[in-house]
Amino acid sequence: MSETTAAVAETSAAIAGKAATATGTGVTLVSWAATWDWGFLIGVGIGLAGLLISLMNFLSNRQFQKRKDRREQEIHELEKRKRNGECNVKD
Repeated sequence: MSETTAAVAETSAAIAGKAATATGTGVTLVSWAATWDWGFLIGVGIGLAGLLISLMNFLSNRQFQKRKDRREQEIHELEKRKRNGECNVKD
């Protein structure tokens, strides 16, 4: 066999080996993914997303409730001062 023929054979074998490895890896990953119960995983993902949304809603509402309480307290203090005659406010 000549050097050129040997080089071509080695190159072809290397390329075929890479292709076989890539194909085997792909088949393995697809087979592994097919064993999962995707309906269950999607349901769990949706549930976790709902939990996260609920938590963010709770935190947002708590912040706005503090602001509302502060405004109501200021109004209450002004009403008390008005009733005690401490303000120059006419009815």
